[in-house]
Amino acid sequence: MHGAVLLGSLHVTLQLLILSANTRIYGFIIPTTLNPAKKERNPNLRKAVENSNVNDYFFAEEETLYDDPKDMTQTRILGSQELLMLPRQYSLHLTKKDSDGNANKPFPQMSHVSTIVLSSTPQVAILSQAIDETMATHPLLRCHIDGDGEPTKRIDLFQMVREGEPNPCTFVSPPYSDVSSFASNNVLSVKDVVGDDRTALDESWMKTFSVNIDGGTDWCDVSRGPLWKVELHRLDSWKKEGTPCALIFTFNHAISDQGSANLLADHIVSNVASIEEGGGISKKSVSQSIPIAMEDSVLGLNNRWSDVQTEGLSLDTAGYVAEKAVEGLKSPVILPDNAATAKKLDGSGLLGALTIISGKAPGGESREERKSTVQFRSLSKDATSALLESCRTNEVTVSNTLSAAIALTSTDFIGNGENQKSKQRNYKVLQSLDMRRFGARLDQSETVACMAGSHDLMLGPLPDQGGLALRNASLLEKKN
Repeated sequence: MHGAVLLGSLHVTLQLLILSANTRIYGFIIPTTLNPAKKERNPNLRKAVENSNVNDYFFAEEETLYDDPKDMTQTRILGSQELLMLPRQYSLHLTKKDSDGNANKPFPQMSHVSTIVLSSTPQVAILSQAIDETMATHPLLRCHIDGDGEPTKRIDLFQMVREGEPNPCTFVSPPYSDVSSFASNNVLSVKDVVGDDRTALDESWMKTFSVNIDGGTDWCDVSRGPLWKVELHRLDSWKKEGTPCALIFTFNHAISDQGSANLLADHIVSNVASIEEGGGISKKSVSQSIPIAMEDSVLGLNNRWSDVQTEGLSLDTAGYVAEKAVEGLKSPVILPDNAATAKKLDGSGLLGALTIISGKAPGGESREERKSTVQFRSLSKDATSALLESCRTNEVTVSNTLSAAIALTSTDFIGNGENQKSKQRNYKVLQSLDMRRFGARLDQSETVACMAGSHDLMLGPLPDQGGLALRNASLLEKKN
């Protein structure tokens, strides 16, 4: 459920805060980040593979990194972050019944949504051709998942520690030329919008965006695929030159992050420009190998927990885990804050933390159904430049500035916006990280993948309506 500010849980991903204001690309000709044709993809990855004794995660032979990947079926076991996003289902959950006596529903997928608005509307045939070429390039765009990930047995009191994995969840990406492979007709849909102005277009894609952020079970069967889709929203006057349109990308988050969504949008739009100008794609991209998992990119190959076990557990890691466990004692706010969630059955507070840790709520299951609250905002070029300059002057990052703004704004709305004097609360903000920048850095952003990590920021205690008080103080200071 990424792609917007998730006020439903206050786990706000900052890159998504910016994205929810919508990413606009005007015109078709924009520089592409895609690499020119080359035989060898990634020297760091090649070195890592050559230095590893066993390659547990690629079933294909090592030559798949260098031969043309589009000619073979590629497979890889999912990493831990991908399993979280997928998500891997728990038989413990599925075999139980809810309070009404009905069988529990599968955990919903984590959806990632991204929108771009173009200043002109392409023909569907041209857009389809552009998408087909990108699907031939990026293997996860045509994959499905094999395996259920069930362990051989569970070995702890709470049945959460797993031993053995005879049928792991595995990406399977057939050759693009294979009859079983997906193409643009499997992912592209068109929505004709009544109206001929930008207001009608924005209302249409924003509504779809808000629905898709919590959706997934109605369109994404991971065992069959595909794990993404794109919708073209076009106005009645779309044939007229200069009529804008919107492309709404919706992914199962196991195969995407915002960097990948940007790369994919750039790839498609560049293809459209080439087709419109020259009648075809003048420079086709290199067919990529299935990407490595995030932990492999950061830690290096053969350094997952399943490989190193307790040998890879440092004092720093143990200290971090303990520190995060203690945070539950601070009872951080999880929005919305109302009578239904006041009993701390929603995962907040010590009781909620123990419920999840104990395995009674695997995967973050909640007794209260959560819905994402989406707000769309636009930042002008001037406002963004001013924000960046102010951050540099005060020696803070834009991400942390936005984190503080999110928490302070939340104080104005907590408790239905009523100021409870002397009431102070702690707020937890989930900040997104591009994990390509850390550790071994084996992933080089050459293909669509989920390399998104995160860390929690505990902010507070903050008084109710603290944001309003800060704004009033700022206005008073300006007057003086």
